[in-house]
Amino acid sequence: MDSNALYATLPDLSARIMRNALISTAKVDWEEFCRSSHVRPVRFDEQARELLAQEEMLLQKAFADCTATSRNIWFDVGLRYRAIKYGELGLAMMTARTLGEALQIACRCQSLTYSLINYRYVAAPNGACALIGSCDKLGEQLHDFTHYRDLGAIRTLIADIMGGELPLERVTVTTPPPPDWASLRRHFSCPVEFGADQTSWVFRPAAANLPLPLADSDLLTLYSTRCDIMLRRAQDDSTIKGRLAARLNRSDSEFPTAGEAARMLALSERTLHRRLAEEGTRFSAMVDEARYARARELLRDGRISIERIAVAVGFAEPSSFSRAFKRWSGMGALEYRRQSQDKGGRAT
Repeated sequence: MDSNALYATLPDLSARIMRNALISTAKVDWEEFCRSSHVRPVRFDEQARELLAQEEMLLQKAFADCTATSRNIWFDVGLRYRAIKYGELGLAMMTARTLGEALQIACRCQSLTYSLINYRYVAAPNGACALIGSCDKLGEQLHDFTHYRDLGAIRTLIADIMGGELPLERVTVTTPPPPDWASLRRHFSCPVEFGADQTSWVFRPAAANLPLPLADSDLLTLYSTRCDIMLRRAQDDSTIKGRLAARLNRSDSEFPTAGEAARMLALSERTLHRRLAEEGTRFSAMVDEARYARARELLRDGRISIERIAVAVGFAEPSSFSRAFKRWSGMGALEYRRQSQDKGGRAT
């Protein structure tokens, strides 16, 4: 995760892993955890969704604080970060041609990972390679959390993309060992050094050229392109307009007022309006677009009544919603629903 790209979107599966660990291991209620930690309560259902990297970072800090007396949980949680849980990035890594190529993809797409450590890839003429990690501006507790979790997560990631093999020569970490390292040690077949000057994952000679079992050039091109699109979108979302759109698109219930939105973005309401004007839009227009987008999404689900959709997008009366939808799209809501169902949900 790149602290300069906090408006990148990430799959919510990391949040699900932390939620499950809190409930099953720490015996902590998720709703109470969110309230006491002052983080936005993330709702989960059967469909995976996306979070802003900023929201993911706040959840990680709150999780580290909540489980500080049970630090072995941090390593155990990391073991659950399977490659597929990184979404498009995980698929790009798994379909890369070689281990070295997969690791380079991970470093290039740092903004799409869950780690708070920044890794760079280095290679040697003999085919050895390494991931060299660095992190700054993290408190001691968050520093230890992300290192312990990465011990489990990167170990699992390598095993996933290599089909179980761990071509590691050694691992060095800048933290003291986890409290129960003697029992956790079994997960590594190479030496692991704690209290080192530098965090690194060093791979054996010739490891960079090892072929991956799921290598597929067509799929690699597809998923790498999708990762590039996500990275460009994260850069675009660094504008106030992009940041506000990301917030509006992730509103769980009512859309915020201009004052509430300004506070979310650490701006005054006056500054929010001025910055949006400079970027060629207005707050009311952006809320209108977010309502329209949500209405289209809900209308594609034939099980949801027009009355419920009207309330979900901020209208007290279905008639008011119907007039607004016709203004947005040029057709009635029911007509849009029929067209979307006729076209298999592809209407826009």
